[in-house]
Amino acid sequence: MARVLRFRRRNVHCCVSPVVRWAATLFILLLVGCSEERTEPPAGGVHPEGWADPDSGAFHAKWLSQNGFPLPECQQCHGQDYAGGSVGISCTQSGCHTQAPIACTTCHGSRGTPRPDSGAHWAHQAFCSTCHRLPVETTASVEAHASGDASTIIRFSGLAVADGGAGPVSVWPDGGGGVPPAWNDTTQRCTNTYCHGAISPVWTTTQQIDCNGCHAAPPADHARWSRVAATTAACADCHPSPSGPTHVDGIVEITVTSCTACHGSDGHPYPPLSLDGSTAASTRGVGAHVRHLDGTLPDRISEPLLCNDCHVEPTAVLQAGHFDQPQTVVRFPFGGSYAPGAQTCNVWCHFNRTPGPVWTNDTGSARQCNACHDFPPTVTRNGDPHPSVPAELSACLRCHPFGPSTHVNGVVDLLP
Repeated sequence: MARVLRFRRRNVHCCVSPVVRWAATLFILLLVGCSEERTEPPAGGVHPEGWADPDSGAFHAKWLSQNGFPLPECQQCHGQDYAGGSVGISCTQSGCHTQAPIACTTCHGSRGTPRPDSGAHWAHQAFCSTCHRLPVETTASVEAHASGDASTIIRFSGLAVADGGAGPVSVWPDGGGGVPPAWNDTTQRCTNTYCHGAISPVWTTTQQIDCNGCHAAPPADHARWSRVAATTAACADCHPSPSGPTHVDGIVEITVTSCTACHGSDGHPYPPLSLDGSTAASTRGVGAHVRHLDGTLPDRISEPLLCNDCHVEPTAVLQAGHFDQPQTVVRFPFGGSYAPGAQTCNVWCHFNRTPGPVWTNDTGSARQCNACHDFPPTVTRNGDPHPSVPAELSACLRCHPFGPSTHVNGVVDLLP
C-alpha cells in the first residue's frame, strides 16, 4: 500500500499543473480517431475518467486536438521516447500504442499502412508526398503536422504541379496551363493538377472515374487527329491502356510507329488521308500533296518531290518538331519560304511567281504554264531578258525539251 501511495505522490509531483498537465499521457493520436486496434487500459493516475475511452468526451486524442497537440507535456512524464519516463508507464508497452505515439499509424491508416480508407486515398496509393507535406518522426514535426489545416497539410508537388513548371513537361490538354494547383476543402476537389487537369472528381467519389473524369475524351487538342481520335475507343490506337503503369506518369506514351497510322493511305505517308481524315485537295491537310508527290499520275509536268523537300522527315514518331507543333512545319532546304495564312510558297520551283499558286487551289489553274512564270517568260533563270516568242507551247518546244524528267528540275535544257 505504501508503494502505491509513493507512486501516486511521485505522479502528482510530476504533473502538478491542472488541465494542461493532462497531456502526460499513456498514448497519443494526432487526429480524433484511432487507426490502431488497442486494448483500453484502466483509468488511473492524474488523468480523468474516459481518458482512454475513444467514445468519451474526455478521450485524450480529443483533448490533444483541442489544445494543439502539446506532445512535450506527455513526454514530461512518459519520457522523450514515451517508453515510461518518470512514471514508469510506457505508451507502447501498456496495451495501447504498438509504436511510439508520433508514428503515422497512431492517428490514421488502414490495412497496416498509414493510408486512410477514407476518400480516394487508396486510389492514389503511390502519391502521398505528391499531395501532402510529410512530417518526419520528431515531436516538433508531428506537432506542426497534426495541428495544421488543409492549407498546410495539403501541398502539391512533383507530378501534381507538372503544368506549373516544377515537374515533368506536360502536354495535358485541359490541365492548369501554368496555374498553380489548389485544393478546395468545401467542394472536396483539386483544381489545375497535372493528374486530373483543370478540375478533379470529388475526393469522396466511390466509383471508378471514366476517361473524361480528368480530361475530355478525346481531349480538346486531339481535333487535328480526329481521323484516329474520334472516340474514346480509339485511344488504344495511339496510347497504352489507361489501366497500365504508364498512365498519368508525366509522360505521354505514344505506341504509333507507322507514318500511315496518322496520315496517308494505300501504303504512302502523304495525304490524303490527312490528320483529320480529309481527302479533298481543297482542304489544307490534303492540298497539293498528290500533285507534288504521286509519281503515278499520267499527266505529270515534273518528277515527284520527296517529303523532306518541304518538311523535316522524322525518323521516329516522337521526334521533336514532328507532331508536337500546332501546325505542320514547312521548310525548304534549298531555300524559300511558306506563308501559312496565304498558303503560298516563294520557292525556285515556281520561278518568278511570288507568291506561287495557292496550296489548296484544286481548279487546275496551278498547272498552267503561266502559274509559275510568264508565258512566254520575260526573263531567264539568270535574270537575262528572254527572247521574244509567241505565247504558244510549240514555240517553247523549238528550244526546250518538255517532259517530267526535264521540267522543273533546276536545269534549263536547250535543244541542240
